[in-house]
Amino acid sequence: MSKLEDKSILEEIKKDKKGFDKIYNKYYKVVLNYIKSRINDKALGEDLTSEVFIKVYKAIGDFKWQGISISSWIFRIARNLLTDYYRKASRNQEAISLSEIENLFEDQSASTFTDFLRDEEEKVLYDAIREFSEQDQFLIYYKFFEGMSNVEIAKLTGLNESNVGTRLYRIKKRLRVILKTKNLF
Repeated sequence: MSKLEDKSILEEIKKDKKGFDKIYNKYYKVVLNYIKSRINDKALGEDLTSEVFIKVYKAIGDFKWQGISISSWIFRIARNLLTDYYRKASRNQEAISLSEIENLFEDQSASTFTDFLRDEEEKVLYDAIREFSEQDQFLIYYKFFEGMSNVEIAKLTGLNESNVGTRLYRIKKRLRVILKTKNLF
C-alpha cells in the first residue's frame, strides 16, 4: 500500500472499524513470518501475531498520521510485543521433556511432514537472517517481504538510495554464503 492508501484506509477505519480487514489481510502473513523468524514456533507465532493485530485494532483510533506507513507502525507493535514476550519467557523458563517433543510428531500425515520440511527450510532461512544486524534485518524485510523499492526504503530508514542498494547487494551475497553452508541454497 502506498502512504496515500494507508492514510485513506486509516481515516476509513477511524470512522468505522469494518475496514480493518484490509489491514489484517494485507499484513497478517508478513507479520506472522516476521514473528516466526524470531521464535521458531509456528503455533506461538500465530498466537503472538493475533495479539499484534488485537493491539493494532485497539490502538488504531489513537493513531496519528505522521507520514510513516501502516506497516512500520504494525512492525513497531510486533517488535515491542516480541520484546515483552522474551522478557516474560526469560523469567519463566520451563524445560520441555523429550516425550512432549515426540508427541508433536506422532500420527503425522505425509502432507504434514511436507509442511514440517518446508517449515524447517523457513526456519533455516530465518536463522540465517538473524545473523544480520537489526538494521540489515529491516532492510531485508522491507525489500523482500514488503516489496519496497530502494527509494521507499531510503525514505523510511534515512539512508540514501545508493547506500540502500549497496547494503542490499552485500546482504544478498552474504546470505547466499550462509545458506550454502546450511545446505539450503
